[in-house]
Amino acid sequence: MKNALTNIGFVRHWTWVHWVAIGAVLFIASKEVYESQTARLRSIDNQNVQVIEENIQEFNTMAERLAQLEVLPPVQNQWKYIPAIATRYGVEVSVLGTKHSDMYDGPLQAWHGELKGRVGSVLVAALEIQQTVPTFLYQISIKNGDATLGFSVLGSE
Repeated sequence: MKNALTNIGFVRHWTWVHWVAIGAVLFIASKEVYESQTARLRSIDNQNVQVIEENIQEFNTMAERLAQLEVLPPVQNQWKYIPAIATRYGVEVSVLGTKHSDMYDGPLQAWHGELKGRVGSVLVAALEIQQTVPTFLYQISIKNGDATLGFSVLGSE
């Protein structure tokens, strides 16, 4: 206990030089911490600005590409090809309507349907349909050599 009191007494004998030295050390340490923090935040800001600029360039490029794309014909006109192709391969087409929860639900108009028939015929018809009109193909179920394949034909209104 006496040792601790002696240390406190030691502080009482400090001169103004000691206090100035402590103040200078605190000032310099605070200044260095502040400057390093400011530099770190500035570099993070620069990185964020670069990322934002890259995103803007990317979005501008996508917008230019989209502006160059052709507008799809109306989905009604697109659908006219489906029965002709299905008949060519001996496949039955059934219309499922325009709203189906497990099929295409995006910004374009879509008519949904199913192809039914022999497995090979359904697959060849589906391939030709997909090559002819914008189409999403969905699950296929095969049973005893017969297949059922869901699809969505896309177009504008």
